[in-house]
Amino acid sequence: MRIGEFAKACNLPISVLRYYDSCDLLKPIYIDHFTGYRHYSEVQIAVASQIKALKSAGFSIAEIKQLLSDSATPEDINGIFEYKKNQVNEILNRLDNLQHIILRGDFMTKTKMKQMHENVHLPFENDEKIIGKWKIIGEYNNRTEFELDKKIPKDSIGNKNREIYFLPEGEWYWCYSWTKGKLLIDDGDSSFVNEYTIEKHSDKLYMFVKLKSYDYLQSGRTTLLVLYQCDNNRYTAHDIARKDDTSLPFQDDSSILGKWKAIAFVQNIEDFSPENIDKSFDPYFNEIEFLTNGECVSIYRDETISGKNMQEWTKGFVIRKWNCTACAYETRIIRGTEYLFIEWKSGDYRWGGFDTDYYVFTRTSDI
Repeated sequence: MRIGEFAKACNLPISVLRYYDSCDLLKPIYIDHFTGYRHYSEVQIAVASQIKALKSAGFSIAEIKQLLSDSATPEDINGIFEYKKNQVNEILNRLDNLQHIILRGDFMTKTKMKQMHENVHLPFENDEKIIGKWKIIGEYNNRTEFELDKKIPKDSIGNKNREIYFLPEGEWYWCYSWTKGKLLIDDGDSSFVNEYTIEKHSDKLYMFVKLKSYDYLQSGRTTLLVLYQCDNNRYTAHDIARKDDTSLPFQDDSSILGKWKAIAFVQNIEDFSPENIDKSFDPYFNEIEFLTNGECVSIYRDETISGKNMQEWTKGFVIRKWNCTACAYETRIIRGTEYLFIEWKSGDYRWGGFDTDYYVFTRTSDI
């Protein structure tokens, strides 16, 4: 029987038979040296069936070769089967344990990052030479890992084109501030005082920061963040913030008028699912009301923003003049309910260069 006929008789793909041939598990009885055709015997159909059965039982190719070897003794065969049974019993025990864990709900427990808050509101002490823009080169385990001429690792934070600005008088922007000898970071979840030192190499100023980040939260170990100074400009937070075009002309959109309440926060619109709404969601951006003629009122946690000098809307955008952002919006009908998605352009967007997230709202009233 040629390989095609034999494959049909055994209900196996030709590629599998070629693989079995290559690993000396099931070899054809004859190969035509002129045509390259493999020929099998009908007797080998039974062998192929045994191989399929053993594979489905979890035996490896090596184990099957041992079991079907002409030299295999009954003791050898019994030993291989006993070993396989023990493996299966171990798997069954693991499955039982996992079943109990899932039934208890242990897998549903959310893992939370440790949080730590140091006092970052320290008296300001000036250090004029560090004012300006600094480029992050990389993050290292220690000082000995960093070499000026060494190629930056591909996974280095420096390859993300990240900068830190040291603003005059230690002005805060995004999550950064400073005082002499200390980089202050407050990302909302944790806040740290990170000590720095300065070194000059080849007329370029380098900063070495003992960074308290993920490793510090987990083990108390600081890493070394290395930066070099790009310029000495006296920037302000407003200067360096990302700014949108907020001079968009008004276009009416009567479908958006009324009050909307925030119910979720997602990274992408497609991530939202009505079935997975967290009832304990406590939004910072609570509510927005769209009024006629482009007026709108936004309610944040402890602040209400209104008035066209502060913000307004036009078709497709909420224009927040107070922080120079134009946040796109769109509505979608999902499972018969109308939802409003508004871009959230926070400090991550304005200073960090990140993409926007989205607040999700449902309508509470029409105008």
